[in-house]
Amino acid sequence: MPRSLLIAAVCLLASACVSVRAATVPTGSAEPGVTVGSGQTVRVAVFNNYPPAEFTADGRLTGWMIEFLEPIARETGLRMDIVPVNNFSTIIPGLQSGRFDIAAANLTVSAERVKIIDMVTVDAVGTGFSAAADSGVAIRSGRDVCGKAVAALAGSVYEPQLRAINDECAAAGLPAARTSLYPDSSAAVLAAGTRRADVFMGSYSEVVHSARESGQLTVQPYQFARLPEAIGFPKGSPHTEKVRAAVNKLIAGGQYRALLAKWGMAEIAVTESQLNPEVP
Repeated sequence: MPRSLLIAAVCLLASACVSVRAATVPTGSAEPGVTVGSGQTVRVAVFNNYPPAEFTADGRLTGWMIEFLEPIARETGLRMDIVPVNNFSTIIPGLQSGRFDIAAANLTVSAERVKIIDMVTVDAVGTGFSAAADSGVAIRSGRDVCGKAVAALAGSVYEPQLRAINDECAAAGLPAARTSLYPDSSAAVLAAGTRRADVFMGSYSEVVHSARESGQLTVQPYQFARLPEAIGFPKGSPHTEKVRAAVNKLIAGGQYRALLAKWGMAEIAVTESQLNPEVP
């Protein structure tokens, strides 16, 4: 059977409206404005610079999470208007303020975040590091980050993780890592690739993808922690449990793992979607 098409009318911050579609949708295959599902319309924030989960390529929004929204919408009956967000740090406040109904932005679960939003897990991934291939930098442990200039995404979980690493540095009598925060991941990757920073720090899946795409970076062997990533909802949202049920149905049916494998991300798969799991 032909796949349903995920097309969303998107109003960018500059108020110019364009259409985005999943990578599986052929060019010109449907009119702008069509969305999956026939029920309530919801505004779904996605971060447009987090490859390979969600990112913009050739002027189109793509990634495994973008494709995963299609069967989720089909299972829940929700009509999803996809809203690409340039500044990651605005996504959770957008959920809290009611600007967004859902954030399909692969939010890393943390104790602080589950206090203010609800989180339905969709994968689990460690924090990884990469460095310019000719830099000689080797990150095999947290202590190897000490004293390095680290480029990371502003507003992300990597900021508190760096503070934890710096506590380890201080305990060992080593200099703290110097943090350079960027509003999008591409700028952080570029900083490491051009050696304006010693290291790029991000989701391990993103680190692997960006190193492969740029050809300038080498993935380091150290991972800080394997933590679940999630779709976010305002506290008390009526959509939380229906989306979690849809994710679990897609896990059980095999579509979820097949999609991750297609994107080379099978290793981040989870066996069950959880709501607000406890994390270290």
